[in-house]
Amino acid sequence: MNKVFCKKGVIFSLLFTGYLILFNSSCGLDTFYVLDAPTQVIHQPDCSSIEYSDNYFSFYTTDKDYDTIKFLGTDVYYKIYKSSARLKTEAEDLITASNRDDSTNSAADKLIQSYRFQPLRGAGYDDQVVLIPTTGSNQQITIRLSDYHGIYLSQIAVDGSNIYGNPSRVIPVRNLPDKTNFNFSSKYLPKSDEADVNTSGTSSDADWYVSMFAVAVGQDQTYTSVYSNILYLGSVKIPLE
Repeated sequence: MNKVFCKKGVIFSLLFTGYLILFNSSCGLDTFYVLDAPTQVIHQPDCSSIEYSDNYFSFYTTDKDYDTIKFLGTDVYYKIYKSSARLKTEAEDLITASNRDDSTNSAADKLIQSYRFQPLRGAGYDDQVVLIPTTGSNQQITIRLSDYHGIYLSQIAVDGSNIYGNPSRVIPVRNLPDKTNFNFSSKYLPKSDEADVNTSGTSSDADWYVSMFAVAVGQDQTYTSVYSNILYLGSVKIPLE
């Protein structure tokens, strides 16, 4: 009697497990789409540097085709800080999240939803779905956010050329309605109520700081955005002109 009961229990358990698998699959509860993140940083600036020539970001995208995902390209997310200490605290937390599990988009969710980083855009091209559209092959991206004393000019470049095939340099702009640039001055300062600004923490100088991360972006079959793990690109100081 016990043996029969055990056999029935095992059969029921297997059937129930199979049902759950089918149910979850049909509802998409356990469906994970994994995009390969950008992985190679060429130049990672640090906001403590006083060398203006070092104040640029450079990395390689990871472009490839996927069976179940439409790969769109690579986005760069930024955030402006008044305190370099606050910048470093949040950057370290996000780097820890990215190192914890690179098979989900949890770090990207934290970057966008929790810390509210904003997508960088190019002047005149703010309607682009992603900053760097896919070309089918890895691309070297170089970004200088602001002009430094007219010597080092702001620009977004791909493989050494201006992005989007524009013969003129494409200037990076903030993700705000007026698409302002990163050339801060006493007449143009980031405001505490702007979505891309964090003014918490203390600062003993008049400088501002920017942290940036890169992430691959795609769409699943329901046109929902899918993100890869994130890649820390570094941070720069932006002194007032």
